[in-house]
Amino acid sequence: MLVDADFTYPAEFIPCMIKILDKRPQVGMVCGNRFNDKYVRSGMKNMFFFGNRILSFTHNLLNGVHLDDPLTGLRVVRWDLLRNWRPKSLGFDMEIELNHFVEKQGYTIVEVPIGLRPRLGKKKLKVLDGLTIFKRIILESMYRN
Repeated sequence: MLVDADFTYPAEFIPCMIKILDKRPQVGMVCGNRFNDKYVRSGMKNMFFFGNRILSFTHNLLNGVHLDDPLTGLRVVRWDLLRNWRPKSLGFDMEIELNHFVEKQGYTIVEVPIGLRPRLGKKKLKVLDGLTIFKRIILESMYRN
């Protein structure tokens, strides 16, 4: 299980996510999808929301991994997948690399709608992190096959 440590992701969704992995062996990872109506309405004026949507679109277009929220900070992953993963990413681009890795191993990724809580503390994400994520999307698309 991977969860951002900013308090925004409620643990109440985790049992459902684990159950999906238990019942569906073809699923390698279950991700929380933050982009339900309430989140979208609250984030419309937020530059991070806008940047996230651009990165998500680019990720889906170039990598063939189609997710509504490929940058989510709430994931449940099969242990055997994580055990064999050797990430190259050093920061916020880890999610892109993990999405690609799971699909490359022949598993599917399932998203479940989740809610969010208010963040504790200040946001650490910067514009430069968005560029790093974009670079990872490009790199993963080059090594797709």
